[in-house]
Amino acid sequence: MQNAFLSIFFFLNFSASAQLLPGIWRGELSLNDTTVLPFNFQVYESNLDLMNGEERINLSDITYTSDSVFLQLPVFNSEFRCKMNDRNLSGNFYNFTRKSNNILSFEAEQNAAYRFSEKPESPYLNLSGRWQAIFDDEAPESKMSVALFHQEGNHLTGTFLTTTGDYRYLEGEVSGQKVSLSAFDGSHAFLFTATIQKDGTLIGDFYSGSHYHETWSAFRNEKAELPDAESLTFIKPGYDKLDFKFPDEYGDSLSIRDPRFLNKVLIVTLTGTWCPNCMDETRFLVDFYSTYKAKGVEIIALDYERVLDSATVKKSISKLKKQLGVEYPVLFAGTNDREEAAKTLPMLNRILGYPTTIVIDKKGIVRKIYTGFSGPATGADYVSFKESFLRFINKLIVE
Repeated sequence: MQNAFLSIFFFLNFSASAQLLPGIWRGELSLNDTTVLPFNFQVYESNLDLMNGEERINLSDITYTSDSVFLQLPVFNSEFRCKMNDRNLSGNFYNFTRKSNNILSFEAEQNAAYRFSEKPESPYLNLSGRWQAIFDDEAPESKMSVALFHQEGNHLTGTFLTTTGDYRYLEGEVSGQKVSLSAFDGSHAFLFTATIQKDGTLIGDFYSGSHYHETWSAFRNEKAELPDAESLTFIKPGYDKLDFKFPDEYGDSLSIRDPRFLNKVLIVTLTGTWCPNCMDETRFLVDFYSTYKAKGVEIIALDYERVLDSATVKKSISKLKKQLGVEYPVLFAGTNDREEAAKTLPMLNRILGYPTTIVIDKKGIVRKIYTGFSGPATGADYVSFKESFLRFINKLIVE
């Protein structure tokens, strides 16, 4: 009996005390049999930060059970389920916003502050600057991208601007002629690799999770620009107004014609709780709304989801609104499939990507449509967008 009591005591003591050790960890997500995506996270006493360049994403929903740990990602419907063994973790990452290819095997070790190479070679070239990038498998309007790189020694950060949004905060290195960049934010797992050619151009591979791969290339071009974000999606001839009615997370329907939106400057954003670029825009709009609501501006978010059952939709929208402090209505509009989504707003020529942001004046006339969103990872491009956007909204307010 005494031995049994001691066994229970030691088991409970281990269960209560076993937890992730503080410090910087290095994780690896397996994208396929030969390719892994590394990222770093810093563990504190009761929470941790995912680390991507300047970005820190805090995880505080951590559950320990005996030798296991469960990490719930903020905003996104995803989690890690891992076994702990001394200074190591092993398990899986589950992305419940995807119907398939939604499980990646995962390993991590503590006290490993490097991302790709513990001892990288001297860099062949400094990549800092603006580059014209070409993604080989994209549709014609999405092939051309702008890459922004900043390099100090071996350390490389940056992002890619595309017609449907940016690739957020990428971090990695230049080791010899090898270029490596990655980002993991709880939804998207991005890995870029490339080789610097003798003429200074780049040729490489891009992976998004385990479900997508394509090749890309780039050449330095300080004047590289994307197509005008206001030209890609537009109102079809014969239309000048939006008209829709969709339910919120509780099933209550709301129409764009409801009295609260009449004679107001209105922003309609096409979004998804699975979409990191949409979360960047949501954070911007939450701050914007706190100031501009009093000036007669309203916002409606139309949510297009990957998983469509009502319980998941309600949970996803509620989590988004709570964690990001969204005070404007978020309406469930249907599937994120772009062709199907376009049927919900037949007055648009198409839905090219998420987010898409529609600005409507006090008379209900559509005045601008922005495709994509250049978030804070794009630096000066983000600042430029904010300034232009606010100028236009202020103009509409006084009309």
